[in-house]
Amino acid sequence: MREIWILFYVAVATLGAMEPIVDAQWLEKHLDDKGLIVLDVSDTQSYKNGHIPTSIHSPLSKWREAKGSFSLVRDEQEIAKEFERLGIDKDSRVIVYSHYHNPKEILKVSYILWAMEYYGFERTSMLDGGISGWNTHSKRLEYKDSFAKKKGTFQVQKNDTLVADLKQVSNAIGRSKMLDARPSVYYFGVKKQDVLKKAGHIPKAKSYFWQYSFIGSSIKKRALLKKIFLEGMQLNPHEALITYCTGGLETSMNFFVLHRILGFDNIRLYDASMKEWANKADTPMQLYRWE
Repeated sequence: MREIWILFYVAVATLGAMEPIVDAQWLEKHLDDKGLIVLDVSDTQSYKNGHIPTSIHSPLSKWREAKGSFSLVRDEQEIAKEFERLGIDKDSRVIVYSHYHNPKEILKVSYILWAMEYYGFERTSMLDGGISGWNTHSKRLEYKDSFAKKKGTFQVQKNDTLVADLKQVSNAIGRSKMLDARPSVYYFGVKKQDVLKKAGHIPKAKSYFWQYSFIGSSIKKRALLKKIFLEGMQLNPHEALITYCTGGLETSMNFFVLHRILGFDNIRLYDASMKEWANKADTPMQLYRWE
């Protein structure tokens, strides 16, 4: 166990070179830094109603598309065009935020951060508290659209170790840890989601509702998250882990917390999640059991 803790601190120290979360004070101080790009990933109307100065609108639809009954990250060519449109180079630093009309708005941020890393770009951070955090600190807002000053040159390249598909999830049952990010009422199976044909969870998966990582609109401190996941849930940051939810968004926040904040280095996100798994006739489901 002592060796695990040593490796954990080394991983976190490495990630610290690009902090996963920045606050409004930091952003205001660095807003004019060369190479800094700020993305507003909210809906179009929210962006037009006022956004952080210089921030470029990049909605979730630029990163994610429907594939039948579920949605997946867009293909390499489309993501490459978005990187180019946003002006992202290999040395850029990208700060991502949204507007919090409801708690799930922040999931757009964590999903796009995952998508960026999946396509090879890791120099990213989440703005703590989003536009609300910014408004608490600064009254500066813009109402005109912002655009990149030049085309980006970043060369996208998939990192398939960060994603899981149906076959990989099926093969992982009983062999790798899994984490269900949905509310526990759906995990336990006493209530079925309307978009799913079957209730319950993937066998052997543990339950951790993504909102447990938050106090208000801010993510809990690293020390507390470490106690929750490493001490409480007994997860090993170097053992294989697959995260999933209803359709890929909720689980992106668990992925962000585990991978970016806590340094989990063998973790995959099941992008299609239960909208694929629980809508198939031949996939196993577990009901009425905490695992």
